Amino acid sequence: MGGRIGAIGAFVAIFVVAAVGATRLQVSADAAEAMLPTDPETVAQYDDFLSRFPSDQGALVVFENLLCSKAGWELIVRTESAFSNHPFIDRTISLASPSARYVVQEGDVVDLSRFADIPFDSGSARCAAAASYPPFANVLVADDGYATAMFLVAAGDSDATAFSAELKALAAPFMQEAEALEGRIILTGEAVMSAALSEVVARDSVLIGGVLLIMLALVYFATRAISTTCVSLALNIFVLAVAYGSLGWLGIGLTPSTSLVVFLLVPLSSAFVIHAHGYVVRSESKALIPREAIIPCTLAGLSTAMGFACTGLTPAPDIQTLALVGVIGIAAGTTGVFLFVFPVLSSVSDLRFALAFSVPRWPILRPGISMMMLVLFVLVSAVGLFRLSVQYEPSNYLPLTNPSRADFEDVSRWFGRMNLPLMIETENAEDPQTWIELKPLIDTLYQKYPTGFQATWFYDHLSEVSQAMTRGGGDTVVFPTDSDLFQQLLLWFDPEDLELYLDDSKERIVVLFQLPFLGSDDYYEMKQIVYDFLQDNDIKGYFVGRVSSFFETGHRIGYDNLKGLAIGAVLIFGLLLALFRSLPMALIGIFINALPVLTSLGILGLLGIPIDMGSSMVTAMAFGIVLDDSTHLLVRVQQLMKAAYDPTTAVLRAVRELIAPIMTTTLVVCAGFMVLFAAEMRPFHDFAMLMLATMFTALIADVVILPALVRRFIKDPLSEPVAARSL
Repeated sequence: MGGRIGAIGAFVAIFVVAAVGATRLQVSADAAEAMLPTDPETVAQYDDFLSRFPSDQGALVVFENLLCSKAGWELIVRTESAFSNHPFIDRTISLASPSARYVVQEGDVVDLSRFADIPFDSGSARCAAAASYPPFANVLVADDGYATAMFLVAAGDSDATAFSAELKALAAPFMQEAEALEGRIILTGEAVMSAALSEVVARDSVLIGGVLLIMLALVYFATRAISTTCVSLALNIFVLAVAYGSLGWLGIGLTPSTSLVVFLLVPLSSAFVIHAHGYVVRSESKALIPREAIIPCTLAGLSTAMGFACTGLTPAPDIQTLALVGVIGIAAGTTGVFLFVFPVLSSVSDLRFALAFSVPRWPILRPGISMMMLVLFVLVSAVGLFRLSVQYEPSNYLPLTNPSRADFEDVSRWFGRMNLPLMIETENAEDPQTWIELKPLIDTLYQKYPTGFQATWFYDHLSEVSQAMTRGGGDTVVFPTDSDLFQQLLLWFDPEDLELYLDDSKERIVVLFQLPFLGSDDYYEMKQIVYDFLQDNDIKGYFVGRVSSFFETGHRIGYDNLKGLAIGAVLIFGLLLALFRSLPMALIGIFINALPVLTSLGILGLLGIPIDMGSSMVTAMAFGIVLDDSTHLLVRVQQLMKAAYDPTTAVLRAVRELIAPIMTTTLVVCAGFMVLFAAEMRPFHDFAMLMLATMFTALIADVVILPALVRRFIKDPLSEPVAARSL
């Protein structure tokens, strides 16, 4: 009795400490920031960029069907003025802003005027002038003049949520005026998308209550035991408190990845309770913890924690936090099983499984069929993995039905999807040769991406001034080739005109790319073109900023999780080898659990579906999850063999004993994952889909393929010669 009270007391003490930490939890104010890598080189490059140029974080305001009317233009001017004076905004860039310069030539006079200060005879003349001016085309105005853009550069200390909220409040009255003029004002951009993502994470977190209710219903349906259902509720609350509490105590905000891992912990904790219930049902003693449960429950928790840990082999802080919270949550679940679940259930009488499942005997009687299924799974894995690709699309976190995502897609018709800075290091940026050498690269990219791509740099501004001053240049672009002339032309511009493209020390040049694509594969294809050109021309440069970090990190998550699967397999194989002290048993254990994960990935490859952040995390994580059931099965087979059962009889009896908890836990885990389809986060859907396929394949592997492998490769120690058994 004293041991039971002490164990439950320790359980309650841990819960209280965790609950206090959970009250400190907050949703991350900038969900996208958690994806930025922390490696020294990337951090140093980004810090260098921010020390020389305005922040790359910001938003985009698009004025639709307003530029070509007098009333619409006045609204644009007033909107720009309101945004430029807001403390959250470092600067604005639009046709109405002071930095929007326009070259005007009348007779022998060249005037570098602000576009807003130039008189136009009509609104249509204003549209035509803006759309035909090369520095503005498809950057500040669409090619038909129908839409014009205003870029907002955030102040350096702004987080996405606060920044976005301020922008929406500021834009609201102007949006109403635009509708009255039969136009529209659209607010979008990376910061707005990041804030919308944080809002979705907060809304999706509410679904955890639905997952919990479904788990309780299934536990009761399987056991018909109020006591086991209440124990499951207590363990789930305990695990959630520890998971949320660890984030709260560490000061880590809830992000898409950490939100996902919390969803996983509820069905996994329920599965732990069902297995514990089964051990108490089968136990002939009333020990506080059934002796035969200690090793499999510990191993199941340890292997699952290893699977979570292996997802952290990536530079993304968000995914590393996912791994940390996953390990903490599984450790809490395993600890709770021993401190609370077993002590409580062992004091309850007449526990049973209400669900009955028949055990298929044909995998033993006709192992050839099982082997054919095994060969099929291996072929699917081999062929599919060869065709598998990784594609990370940051905007795809949100569904197309999300208003912020819809606005983002709408604006991309005119002004690309995201801004990607390319920073060039040079000893003297006032040497026109560097600019001239870069021009073929920009031309190459325009040919590669004929629509939706735009490179914004100061080349076009300088060319327009040079062409106007040389007179007679006609339509031919005249870029200054003389350093003295180049420096003289720069003096025509105010410092604020240059700050986005040329730093004060004249050692860095920035070219801002507007991307026509969303996927990391396309990004790497363009990066290869750019970096090859720079290397061939002995130019030092690199992509920098949040957008490139999203692509780089997101793409690596896929490949790093595949590496995590391999590393996890090696670690768990060593664990099984140490436990079973049998090479065949360890090989069967690792193979039977890697097969479902590889088969699911192979199916994606065969269907031509690239893995993204959600589906890639299944690779390492699911490996630990599916090992839960087979661990209990393999340990029981070995226990029966030590009790003098031959391998065939042992595996049949083990499956007969464990078929109820195996089927029930599979049902529970799958039901928990199906709730994720109700979430707005698209990676949750991808994760759930792949996880369901993995769990179904794992069930076939455990019940059909594993018995055939045990019969084929595990020898009966009692059938060996006495001399051999004595070695």
